[in-house]
Amino acid sequence: MQLKVQEKKAYYLTITAFFVLLFPALFINLGLMPLISDEPTRGIVTLEMLTTGNFITLTINGVFYYNKPPLFNWILASFVQISGLTNEFIFRLPTVLSLLAFTGLIYFFAKNFISKQAAITAAIMFITSSRILFWDSFQGLIDITYSLITFSSFVLLFYYEQKGNHLKMFVFTYALTAFGFLMKGMPSPLFQAISLLAWLLLQRKFKLLFTWKHLAGIAVFAIITGAYLILYLRSNSVSQLLFTLFEQSNRLSKTGEGTEQWLMHLLTFPFELGYEFAPWLIFVLLLLNPAIRKHLLVNNGIKYSLFIFIFNLVPYWLSADMRPRYLFMLIPLLFVVLAQAIELTSMSTRKIWIWFQPVLVLAMLTGSLSLILYIFWSETRLMPMVIPVCIFLSIAGLTISIVNRKSPFNTIAGLAVVMLLVRIGFGTYNLPARYNSYPDAGYREGEIEAGKLVSGNPVYILGDTPFNHDASFYITRETRHVVSRPLSEPGKGNFYIADAKNLANFAAKNRNFRMLHSFTIKLDETKLYLIKVTE
Repeated sequence: MQLKVQEKKAYYLTITAFFVLLFPALFINLGLMPLISDEPTRGIVTLEMLTTGNFITLTINGVFYYNKPPLFNWILASFVQISGLTNEFIFRLPTVLSLLAFTGLIYFFAKNFISKQAAITAAIMFITSSRILFWDSFQGLIDITYSLITFSSFVLLFYYEQKGNHLKMFVFTYALTAFGFLMKGMPSPLFQAISLLAWLLLQRKFKLLFTWKHLAGIAVFAIITGAYLILYLRSNSVSQLLFTLFEQSNRLSKTGEGTEQWLMHLLTFPFELGYEFAPWLIFVLLLLNPAIRKHLLVNNGIKYSLFIFIFNLVPYWLSADMRPRYLFMLIPLLFVVLAQAIELTSMSTRKIWIWFQPVLVLAMLTGSLSLILYIFWSETRLMPMVIPVCIFLSIAGLTISIVNRKSPFNTIAGLAVVMLLVRIGFGTYNLPARYNSYPDAGYREGEIEAGKLVSGNPVYILGDTPFNHDASFYITRETRHVVSRPLSEPGKGNFYIADAKNLANFAAKNRNFRMLHSFTIKLDETKLYLIKVTE
């Protein structure tokens, strides 16, 4: 695509601004909020791993945890060991670094068969899609890191297949499949099987599946995963682990939902994707143009991206319990296709662009002006520097919108920059507002205080007292001991946590204790009591 000189200068300045703004956008207040969602689960498994020195058989509250293999927890543990920190920032840092590496990999993959501008566009569309930018990029979850491993396998499958180096193709992709299995279980072998079958059939190289080179790849997978399972067998049976991993990947049905809900999911799935990965999936409409489709399929890299995306998407479309974060490894393949479609639009069918340009420009203007709302919102209007910062960000966004309103790649780059400005405003003001108004910070403070009062001693959970992973994480972090349910009767000098019912049962046995602290956990807002047995 030949941009006019002025447009080209604006484009490169906008891309430079994008990369300058990317790091503050991702890191501002990254460690502010307490661990939420599945973060405490990843955190407590890691802390118990470090506390007990058992890196093979995972536990939560001393009980075997089967839902995930240990690789992601090994990564988290390494960050804790290297930094010496156990705060929220360090548990989220691997996610951000994985996201940056993922974005770079998308570019290096795509630039081999499309223009550099289109490759940059595909990469920035991924990192600025709404689901990534305003949710998963600041949470210490497994999905972005796992998706990086899986996408790397897609990249190497194409790269070595095109070079005709089929031994490396099988060995490296199966090695990455093994690492994926050690991180999330059964989805990785399924991705590998679908991708190999789809692409080799399309390339009419199906016979490669029956060669010694394929067996070598399978052997690499077996050696890596088998080594872990042999180590696992030394302390626990693998049957429950494998059964649970299989159950975790079986999401064709959702508990409590019938055929009607499943059919509704089939209909709404594309619209859910459009919402979760907005605004960029609007460009799927370009694929309705026969001329664009015809030119796309001439490119082997585009053909590969499209077919790997479609064939691997099918199980998730059929799954009633699909969650958007399960698709992070697939969405970049679609963005690569769309970036090329945008370039084709700008070169040969530019008149189509007039339908998209007003929408994107409106999105830029709306995003830029939305930053002014922090000045008037009751939760943020008294925060430091809110007026000058928000006005500056808003003016910067409006300037970007005006400068980059004509050519396709300029407009997309401009909208991406505006989205980063919105994320900066979000991190600077929205997250602190959530921190101040949501109860999560209060739950965390109560849990941390309970851990500090125990002063490095173990603490036990009485009876069937409800207890969640959030409380387990923060109390374990402070005590450096696994919080577990006792196997014997409460003993003198020991510390216990109980709800009102279990505390009453304990007191009814004429046991003497001293009440040290009461706090509330997020699980059904249950009030708990920290006691020390004195008799």
